[in-house]
Amino acid sequence: MTDRTAPPEDPPLTELLRRSADGDRAARDRLWTEVHGQLRALARSRLAREAPVTCQPTELVHEAFLKLSGPDVEPRDRNHFLALAAVAMRQVLVDQARSRNRQKRGEGVRPLTLDTRAGVDSDPDSDGIDVLDLHTAIDELADIDPRKAEAVVLSYFGGLTDDEVASALAISPATAKRDLRTARAWLGSALESGG
Repeated sequence: MTDRTAPPEDPPLTELLRRSADGDRAARDRLWTEVHGQLRALARSRLAREAPVTCQPTELVHEAFLKLSGPDVEPRDRNHFLALAAVAMRQVLVDQARSRNRQKRGEGVRPLTLDTRAGVDSDPDSDGIDVLDLHTAIDELADIDPRKAEAVVLSYFGGLTDDEVASALAISPATAKRDLRTARAWLGSALESGG
């Protein structure tokens, strides 16, 4: 005998993504509920490395989710969704940094320091790395090796583990680790030399 009062099971995230992309507002609302906590934790982690803090984690999540809600965004699965979220968060942070630069007119921007997850050793006494410098370096890396640049974006901005990066890029875990190691070294060198 089945319990007819039990609520139906929530569909997996991939199904919510598909239905949301098809315009199902209820699926979009459930998707938001499903991923909000994870995206907020990711945003909090990214913003903890930025000084001064330009927005709250909730604001970063909302801005990124708005970018993800467009009709041209069609995530295939959870990892792809997180990859798109990483790119959206990067865009939001870069837009904010550009806005600060325009407002300060040459005063400079307080730096965003990468943690060792992104492969650049951060020294609390050092000046750190400006988010716009990082953005430029990632773009330069993308010109040389797009997959390695995407791996860094997924790892640093998306908070994906090496195995999740591998899954998102449809490569082996060993290849993802090698790509990340190489990309981190390249970025460290590029940032140290100023380009």
